[in-house]
Amino acid sequence: MAVEQLKAEILAWQDALAAHDAGDFRGALRLFEPIADTAKIFVNLALIHDRLGEKALAIENFTRAIEMDKYLAIGYFQRGVSYFDGGQYEQALQDFSDAQVMMRTNVEINYDILGLNYKLKLPEILFNKWLTLLRAGKKQEGAVVLQIIMESSPPEVEAAISKTQKNVIHGVPFSLPVGTLYRPSANRMQLLNAAGQSKDSMHETPAQTARPRRRLPSLCAASSDTSSTYLPSISSLKGRRKYRSSISSTFKTSPISDDPDLDLMSTVVHVPKRTELNRVIGLDMTKPMNEIHDIPCAGVRISHGSLSGLMAWRFVVRLDHGRGSSSSLPSSSSIITNFILDTGSKNSYIPSETLVALGYRGNLTPGTEVTLRIQSVKTKCIVAQPEDAGRVGLSFMTAGSLTYYFDAGLVAPVLYDGSQERPEHVPRTIRAEDLPSRFGWLARILSLFTRSG
Repeated sequence: MAVEQLKAEILAWQDALAAHDAGDFRGALRLFEPIADTAKIFVNLALIHDRLGEKALAIENFTRAIEMDKYLAIGYFQRGVSYFDGGQYEQALQDFSDAQVMMRTNVEINYDILGLNYKLKLPEILFNKWLTLLRAGKKQEGAVVLQIIMESSPPEVEAAISKTQKNVIHGVPFSLPVGTLYRPSANRMQLLNAAGQSKDSMHETPAQTARPRRRLPSLCAASSDTSSTYLPSISSLKGRRKYRSSISSTFKTSPISDDPDLDLMSTVVHVPKRTELNRVIGLDMTKPMNEIHDIPCAGVRISHGSLSGLMAWRFVVRLDHGRGSSSSLPSSSSIITNFILDTGSKNSYIPSETLVALGYRGNLTPGTEVTLRIQSVKTKCIVAQPEDAGRVGLSFMTAGSLTYYFDAGLVAPVLYDGSQERPEHVPRTIRAEDLPSRFGWLARILSLFTRSG
């Protein structure tokens, strides 16, 4: 029955696309509306309403798409364009900022794998944000965004900037090309075909009907919106095999999209435990001695074992006491905690052990939200499951306007304020002498490149 429903939905989808492509936009809307139960279809409805000049209905359908898929970067981006066109600059600015966050660390997201022939690019989002700030009369804030854009912009963005600088009224936001809609993806069609073949082969032997092993998706940066610093690199076949062998059934990766086609490719991975992380970067829950309390700071890319490829830092954590809270409290009110950078998660997670060590008297139930200062950045964290390691996600990155890069000289990942230029002096949160001896060659390399903190 489910297969038949899927077939009927795809046939209706294709009929609606045919009507749209023939110029019958009202007919396309009528055909899309009965099957509007996914973010993709709501985006299609929004794009058609927008093409008809019905901005309010376009925004309404973009909103419904985002409600169904809160990680939908293209939804925030295009709704921002609709708000911009309607002169609602504050709403547009918020949407472009949210689209920027949902890009995670990607410079580009290729939606082709999901059936949308479009690549969403970070410089274009930033241009739209800059243009909106100018239209809203916020030139000073716009100058900061422009500085970030100019660090590395493709020719089309540079041309748009030049045109806008001559006359801001001539500035036009980047947008999905007219006529671009979500179409049934190859994954969905393959699933339908596989389901049909499975139905036809019900009477075959078990050996003939054995389910093939699902392939893991490519998680190379900028290939799609499934990439995350939390996942080791699996860009090579050898890497994929190695990664499969370390998969555990304890944790499903936080999605960047709630789309069912991405769910077909979702993987189940291991959530590091505190003890695992401590074994490779040193003990946590210690009092700060000479540790730095601020950003920028360098961490370490774990070189071996089950956590190989992940990026980790030792951060100074303290409770946030609200307004007027000092960023340089004595060490007695702070604690060192090991963290993994997880850009695939919207939330940041704090071990309950850290809260106990800080004298926190609130609820320690996993899932409880608590406000902390991590490296002096005020951020909301979720109490982690028992024994899980600390993880900083997008809530931490956005709270501090942070980004990261890998410093070849330090042989380490560096966190810094993305609204400013890359820092010249970067102290470490993990010193070579703090690394367990089993780190071997990496500890020796780090000791050669360590810069005084």
